[in-house]
Amino acid sequence: MSFLTIPSQEGLFKTIKTGKLGEDADSRSPMDAEDNQNDDDDDDDTEDVRFIPRCSPVPRKRGASIFDETAEYMRIHLALSAGKRVSFADTTGGDLVDVKEFVAFDSDDEDSIAKWDEEEAKYRKPELEPIYHVLPEFHAPTGNALLQAVRTNKVEVEQMSPAENDPLAFTGVIRVLNISFHKAVYVRSTMDNWATYFDHPAEYVPGSHDGETDKFSFKLSFAPPYTTHGSRIEFVVRYETSDGDYWANNSSMNYVVTLLLTYEDDSAHTNINTQEMKSILKPPKAYSMNNDSEDELEKEEEEAGTSEARPGLLRPTPVCPVIVKPEIDVELIEASATT
Repeated sequence: MSFLTIPSQEGLFKTIKTGKLGEDADSRSPMDAEDNQNDDDDDDDTEDVRFIPRCSPVPRKRGASIFDETAEYMRIHLALSAGKRVSFADTTGGDLVDVKEFVAFDSDDEDSIAKWDEEEAKYRKPELEPIYHVLPEFHAPTGNALLQAVRTNKVEVEQMSPAENDPLAFTGVIRVLNISFHKAVYVRSTMDNWATYFDHPAEYVPGSHDGETDKFSFKLSFAPPYTTHGSRIEFVVRYETSDGDYWANNSSMNYVVTLLLTYEDDSAHTNINTQEMKSILKPPKAYSMNNDSEDELEKEEEEAGTSEARPGLLRPTPVCPVIVKPEIDVELIEASATT
């Protein structure tokens, strides 16, 4: 065989018949195959014959396409959703709202809880009430120093004192020079280091005019959240007149008032209704050789206490028994010993 010769393909492929003719051929018997051999030869041209490799798998029926699966899913979904319907009670004459009322009733549990709260309140430590103090961090001038400051600055803070019945507030008095009849005094204060501030008008003190000066009063108070220990109020004073405005700011240091917070002593809040309970356990005692005598003494003390507690009962006095000593004849004993 030359290199141009094509090798034989016999044995590498096998023929299969597809369609109805192939199935009929498999179902025929050998006798029928011989009788119809001529007919098969005539029909060879019409049969669908394919060559497939012997190692190829047997062709199988193809599965359903994605289109068929989608159609089946939509059919089931529509069939299920068609059966769902929404209806309301009022369409059938019913009520849309159903109201149920519950009546409170007394129970033993509430009584026991109330008694428990009472017993617990006897031994509960009371909450300590905070005590507030306002402390000025400046010294107001007095006497001639005050008059000199008023004549120089036209306005000055004369005094500051805690407010009555309000531990978070304080009051102050401002002395101004009587420059004009129409005048107004304002106190500008802040509690957040001048992030925000407010102007509070001061009130004129009737009868305070002494020919040269007048007095005005004001009141400032700490407010939440600035009610903790160490909170501060800073303020300055503005004096408005027809000649102009004048300021008093404690020599450019501002007037500062600090809030101090303390608590009362625990001893002042002791509960007087608390009864001292006596322990049923006896204190430990040191054991000795005379334990029996000590036990007898304790018993006698207890008996004495019970007899004193019951005056109707008389404790019998112990009687010491008479001990009779036998007489011994010494001479008789010695004579018997020698014999």
